[in-house]
Amino acid sequence: MNEESTDIKPDKQEENKPKRDERGRLLPGNTANLKGRPKGMTIKEQIRKIFEENPTRFNELVDRLIEQYPALVWQMLEGKPPQDLNLGNQDLPFIIKIIQDDGNKPEPSG
Repeated sequence: MNEESTDIKPDKQEENKPKRDERGRLLPGNTANLKGRPKGMTIKEQIRKIFEENPTRFNELVDRLIEQYPALVWQMLEGKPPQDLNLGNQDLPFIIKIIQDDGNKPEPSG
């Protein structure tokens, strides 16, 4: 690697830095991504194209996912089951015992 390619001028670096407030947040009109989103197809678009061109690959992937990760596939299709967080109902009893400790030992019974 030659010395020119690794030598970055500090002035140019400062010039391209986005302006931030005292808490490090970007100020309005500034961006940390000066070049913007990269051009071309996204990963999702590329995968969709592959599967459209070869549906057999898609079917193989689905079969493998169902075989190896059935619970995950089910959750992706149906979502996670709802959870009732109402404590103290008949289906989910929640009992709290409050014990007051006055420092005295109980009398042995018997």
